[in-house]
Amino acid sequence: MSLPEPLIRLIEELQRLPGIGPKGAQRLAFHLLRTPREQTDRLADAVREVKERVTYCSICSNITDADPCGYCRSESRDHHVICVVEEPQNVSAIEKTREFKGVYHVLMGALSPLQGIGPDDLRRNHSRDQPDGRRRSDRHLPRAAPQTARRQGDPYRHGRARRQRPRVRR
Repeated sequence: MSLPEPLIRLIEELQRLPGIGPKGAQRLAFHLLRTPREQTDRLADAVREVKERVTYCSICSNITDADPCGYCRSESRDHHVICVVEEPQNVSAIEKTREFKGVYHVLMGALSPLQGIGPDDLRRNHSRDQPDGRRRSDRHLPRAAPQTARRQGDPYRHGRARRQRPRVRR
């Protein structure tokens, strides 16, 4: 006996989400089947509302429900200091520190020449002008990107930590 067509379609769509494989998609689909209708309706409404109301800021490319975003509109932020980040999630991480008082520039990805991702492949539909017509100064552009294994490299392989390598004696 095979699964009903709507359930197969749901499993296929869930598999398209990052980090969800075939078994995870099937578990989620069967969980949704057991969940009361009111809860699944709230989930469907939340997904629909995100797609309808959340967009990208026309200035910095951060996610927002009002254009321009709150960071770009804010008069209390230093618009001469711009923090360049890869993804909108990085903005949230930096804001949790409550230390950065400038504005952001979200690249919407990372340059990766080995994978064929160049500057033209990143989202670049934003303006460097402020909502009131002032021009942003690019005097200082700190880059805040998560240190991934790809960027960090292996310190042992690169020789930076050879003196710190533990000695094993038998």
